[in-house]
Amino acid sequence: MQQESHRGLERRLPLLGSLAYLLVLRGVVSVRLHLDDVGSIQELARRWNNFEGSEIWGLRYVDCMAMEGILCDKDGFVTDIVLQQKGFYAPIPTMISKLQHLRHLSLMFCTLTGTIPDSLFNLTSLSVLDVVGNFITGTVPVGISRLVNLRVLGLGLNQLSGPLDPLSNLPQLIFLHLDQNLFNGSISSELGKLTTLRFLSLKENEFSASIPSSLGNLASLNELTLSVNQLSGTIPDSLSGLHSLTNLNLHTNQLTGAIPESLGALSALKFLELQYNRLNGSIPATLSSLQQLEWLMISGNLLSGSIPAALGDIPLLKYMWLALNQLSGSIPTAIGKLANLVNLDMWNNQLCGTIPTTLHNLSKVQYLALSYNQLSGPVEPIIRGMRSVTDLWSAAECAAFCGLEVGATGPVCGGHGYCLVNPSTGASECVCDPNYMLSSSNSNACVPGAAETFLVSASAYVSLRGSASVLSNGSILLTNGAANQQGAAFGSPAMRLFYFPDKRSRCGTELGFLAAFSFAMSPGGQGEGGEGLAFVVAAGASEKGASVGLGGVGRRSMGVEFDSVLSVKHSDPNDNHVGVNVGGSPVSLASATAPLILNDAQTKHAWIHYDPTSGGTLQVFLSSDPVQPLTPTLTASVSLCSVLKPTASDSLFLFGFLALSSTAPQRLGILSWNFTGVSPVG
Repeated sequence: MQQESHRGLERRLPLLGSLAYLLVLRGVVSVRLHLDDVGSIQELARRWNNFEGSEIWGLRYVDCMAMEGILCDKDGFVTDIVLQQKGFYAPIPTMISKLQHLRHLSLMFCTLTGTIPDSLFNLTSLSVLDVVGNFITGTVPVGISRLVNLRVLGLGLNQLSGPLDPLSNLPQLIFLHLDQNLFNGSISSELGKLTTLRFLSLKENEFSASIPSSLGNLASLNELTLSVNQLSGTIPDSLSGLHSLTNLNLHTNQLTGAIPESLGALSALKFLELQYNRLNGSIPATLSSLQQLEWLMISGNLLSGSIPAALGDIPLLKYMWLALNQLSGSIPTAIGKLANLVNLDMWNNQLCGTIPTTLHNLSKVQYLALSYNQLSGPVEPIIRGMRSVTDLWSAAECAAFCGLEVGATGPVCGGHGYCLVNPSTGASECVCDPNYMLSSSNSNACVPGAAETFLVSASAYVSLRGSASVLSNGSILLTNGAANQQGAAFGSPAMRLFYFPDKRSRCGTELGFLAAFSFAMSPGGQGEGGEGLAFVVAAGASEKGASVGLGGVGRRSMGVEFDSVLSVKHSDPNDNHVGVNVGGSPVSLASATAPLILNDAQTKHAWIHYDPTSGGTLQVFLSSDPVQPLTPTLTASVSLCSVLKPTASDSLFLFGFLALSSTAPQRLGILSWNFTGVSPVG
């Protein structure tokens, strides 16, 4: 949801603020680069200026302030290097370690590869090391403990693994960002020694076992995020001692036991996110002591008992998610006192009785979900009070929309689906079971049949990006014959690839898909990072791509590239190949030589089949004829569940094409295209 993305930005302010600091200093008086640093900077320029994009630095320096992303002290020594979104495709250069006055090294989203060089840890003045969003592999080196002045460490969105113990010897660390890596096993109890830490985020890794109680020693901590892992055991009581904590995010794990009553002692807490675990017992009334709380997210657990009336005494509460539990009893009338409430979600419990009329006092509510309970009473007076409401999920309203009259009884969506609010349109709709589809005569009923199909036949169903355009014959031109162009076309609206009748399920029921399209690619030059197109399924897409567009769609993406350039740094097999890429990486998970010339300007036909069973299998067929061959060009094992990381509220995905021409002109076009979601076999 949008509010969460805004908070994600705020969490990274220590990193983003450093860049802003650098930009502000662009106006200060110039300083000559110190002779001791000239050689290192010149060598970095020789390496980095040979990669994608315009030249970063010239090779003759006088003014530090004339160099992009560079700051010097009054003596001309380099103190800061801050570069973002560069196509380096190379390891972190070891010559950086010669810049002995360096305090701030930030190379976010620069497509860095390889491991973290041990020589980097000779920079004992370093206070900020930020390499978020690259393709760095290996482990966290033991030598990192030599960075005794380090305050900000950003290693998130890489491919790191191994133990975290080396980090426990960083006495001044305040910000530790390790999201979206490959760390697994237990979270090191040694992290409890980082007593100066204010921000700790380990989300979207593969950590298991229990949360170490030693994290309760981090008395200065403002945010603790351990979500989307495989953590088990109970929530340790020791966390109640984190009196500076404003955000506790443990959602989407396998935590068990009761919600500790001691969490009520976290007086500064604003965001409590415990949804999608296996927590049981009752909701502790002590949560009402959290007078600063804005988000209470405990959906998708096994909680039982009644809703404490004391929850109505949390004055700043905006989001209350209690859905998908086993809560019983009536809705407390005190909930009507939550004047700042925007989202109230209690659907799929065992609540009964009359919907309290006090809810009409919630004038700021925009979303109300009460369906799949045993509630009764009039709905209209409540809605009239909720002047901002846009989506109502009361039992009566949802039933009425999904094929039943208000007050009637019977199966929702014809008995073969469930009711959901479409995030693209804001309207309620039926989501049909696998092997069922919406009736052509009644959009509120699901009938036997295949899943939804998207056929590109008009520009109204396509969202264009960059240089892409639709020709008069309906073809999509991704690049129009000019050099250095980037274009994309995505189907609209997004497609549902995961089905969540049980919201506690990690990936729900994964659907397969069939994509068939024809394309033409004119001859071009041999510039790195261009000359090809990619079919993409992604959670989101940027205006521009990189490396056949795959770098522009984010980590939650899968692409099939049709590439006419040999890129050694991307480990391409040749200059005429098909590859499967995941996570926005330009390096293919699997690749094969194309059985025909891709860039001869002739029409090619492609079919892409994805079967989610047995861990996920993707097959790519390619031919010059419009008849699918019997043998695939490429078969790859890939799980879209693992790559796309869907949730019950985020199961819609974009599908389409990205293309990039290099320094030579090239035309890349999609002549026809259809995409069908299908149920898994068996």
